[in-house]
Amino acid sequence: MAPRRPAPPPGGDWRRRMRVRGRWPQHALARFGALIIGGFAALGFGVLGMIGVAVSEEPSGLDGVPGMLAILVVTVLFVGIPVGLLVGLPVQFATRAWLRSPSPDELAAMRLAQGEARPVLPPGLRAGSWWAGAYEDCVRAVTAYHAVVRTTPDGPARSWLVDVGRRLDWQLDEALRLAVLGESLDSGHAPGGPTAVTIAERLDEARTAFGQTTEQAASIALDLRSDTGFAEVRAQLDTLAAQAPHLRTEN
Repeated sequence: MAPRRPAPPPGGDWRRRMRVRGRWPQHALARFGALIIGGFAALGFGVLGMIGVAVSEEPSGLDGVPGMLAILVVTVLFVGIPVGLLVGLPVQFATRAWLRSPSPDELAAMRLAQGEARPVLPPGLRAGSWWAGAYEDCVRAVTAYHAVVRTTPDGPARSWLVDVGRRLDWQLDEALRLAVLGESLDSGHAPGGPTAVTIAERLDEARTAFGQTTEQAASIALDLRSDTGFAEVRAQLDTLAAQAPHLRTEN
């Protein structure tokens, strides 16, 4: 089976993704898709109904302002609301999902990061083992982190993110050492012996920390794309550095 490719971090809140994805039509549909589509449907059928009454030669009690209001109420109740629910809501949710998907710039950054990524199955790990899977998740997260950094504008915040990225690479070396050690101690697909279990717990904590660090970096990158200054994201950068894996300390 071919190794899985690193994926961009989760898209996060669709409202914040408006900073890097789409323009006002998509943003309007994401916010009020059901209301917009249902409203247009009700208005269109209402106008057609008024025109039909106006050109009809049959006597009708729908003439004048009261008649127009009655037509609009009927079309809102029996056209606008159903169309808004059946068509508008799916369009609204689909647009939000599209906003959460990677932008062309983010996909390009991911391709560049993939070209420099470490192999997910280096010597010492067996394909399909728990240890190989745990290390692969770490590699995927770090690769996605470097892709996120590529999308951030130049400045102090990016320099900070680059520095954290170097530390992640360094911690990834330790994650590989732990995975290879655990693999050598445990011949099964899941950790079994006491020592292997202890190593697995450390590796699993690192896997979680790598993923959280990447998600936090993606959040910071969104703020930086909206012209947020270094001072405004300093607290987030401190949190980022604190939650990064600490498998070993620098000498």
